[in-house]
Amino acid sequence: MDVRKLFTAVGAGITSFLLVAVLVIELLNMEFSAIIGLPVGLLAGVVVFVGLWIGGDELSLGMRRAATAYAVFGLALLVLFALRYVNIGRGVLTSEVIVGGSIAAVVVVYITLSLYDRN
Repeated sequence: MDVRKLFTAVGAGITSFLLVAVLVIELLNMEFSAIIGLPVGLLAGVVVFVGLWIGGDELSLGMRRAATAYAVFGLALLVLFALRYVNIGRGVLTSEVIVGGSIAAVVVVYITLSLYDRN
């Protein structure tokens, strides 16, 4: 089993879950919108996980690189929220810093993978 494939599939599933759930919750202008948004996000995350687990090997090199960078966003987001939860850097880790740090992690991973894949 390839570790990169596992982390890519799990991370992309988590990222898709978070993005779809938040998008649905924010777009529905009604009370208890999370009752609809969370299952829809979970379904989207499972579909992305299964799709990458089954068909991730057939993707081109650039698409695999982009999928891995996409997966890093969700994983970095969870790690930074976990650090905030256990009071490590709570004063520094605001929501904006967490999202910005996750986007920075995506950029760093994408550049690193493009340099690594050249060799």
